[in-house]
Amino acid sequence: MKKKIVSKIMAMGLAASMVLAMSACGSSTSSDTESAGASSSSSAGEINLLAWSGIDDEAIQKLEEMTGYTINYTQFSSLEEMETKVMSNSTQYDVAMCSDYVIEALNQQGMLEELDTSKIENYQYLGEQYLSPSYDPDNTLSVPYSGGGIGILVNRDEVSTEIKGYADLWNPELEGQIAFTDDERMALCITNLVNGNDFNTQDEAEIRAAGEKLTELLPNIAAFTYNDYKMMLNGEANVLVIATGSEYKAAKEMGNWEFIIPEEGMHMFIDSYVVPKGANMDAAYAFINAVISEEYLTRKGEDTNWGYGYCNTVVEQDAINAGISEELMSIAYPEVDPSTTHYMANIGEASLIYDEVWTELKLSAGDKME
Repeated sequence: MKKKIVSKIMAMGLAASMVLAMSACGSSTSSDTESAGASSSSSAGEINLLAWSGIDDEAIQKLEEMTGYTINYTQFSSLEEMETKVMSNSTQYDVAMCSDYVIEALNQQGMLEELDTSKIENYQYLGEQYLSPSYDPDNTLSVPYSGGGIGILVNRDEVSTEIKGYADLWNPELEGQIAFTDDERMALCITNLVNGNDFNTQDEAEIRAAGEKLTELLPNIAAFTYNDYKMMLNGEANVLVIATGSEYKAAKEMGNWEFIIPEEGMHMFIDSYVVPKGANMDAAYAFINAVISEEYLTRKGEDTNWGYGYCNTVVEQDAINAGISEELMSIAYPEVDPSTTHYMANIGEASLIYDEVWTELKLSAGDKME
């Protein structure tokens, strides 16, 4: 096996990896339960859950066992969709998975309940590095579940091109070799950095410039995807610019890879649980306490996917004890410089410009973007 090369930047360890599939918990049918009229889980024994798509039936069964509640699952595939579902009031959700800028937006609109973390027994095991984020400094709105980011994973058996940051992805040598995140904000905000602009710019000219720059990358992109790490394993792509959880999965099955923390500063996120206004608080506390527990997060034993960067520090230690290599841990828990880390912020009406630019990009991308 060839030597694995890992590019690192000094600083605190911050969890990484997207947790889409394992973070969400659904009913045994994994179907969208949202109804046309208003509904409520106020009747004892039910929890209305809103979470990322990609539900594992085993996960929901475990959570139902741990909480004693029947869980009605509604899925979403983007944070914008999540926000729309909460704002519609068509379903009274008791708990929802969310992230940074949408938590900020929902709070500004009075759509979230304040939390009493003393009622969440397993809260004590969360790492301090995940607490008191800029969008929730007093830890009254959200409970962190897992951390992730957008790094760069390279198959060094196929690619010799030097890559130090996001900007190097535009090198013509990488033609047709990149699997690039299909998340609108992630993709355009990363490109803002490449253009030398603020990650969360609200300037229309700069946003449109990001769209133009990203269009220039299309020849190098094999496909836009959120988490399809298998593109690298089956030879469809040799560079992954997607969530670190998926990059971890790819690296775990490869020999000669390099994981790069971009020199422009890495885009990071923390997926958290929030409680929508009007929820059944007892049900919400029961669910959150279960989903952040060591029992739930390590329920698969040796088959647990450690690459999701869970915020429960006991679980991180379990990964070390399980013999996960230092190289793989550098993807799941990368060492990043907090002064250069980029989180998404609520950008208000500027989001409409991002939407417009992204729609135009999709037309140019054709079958590279579904």
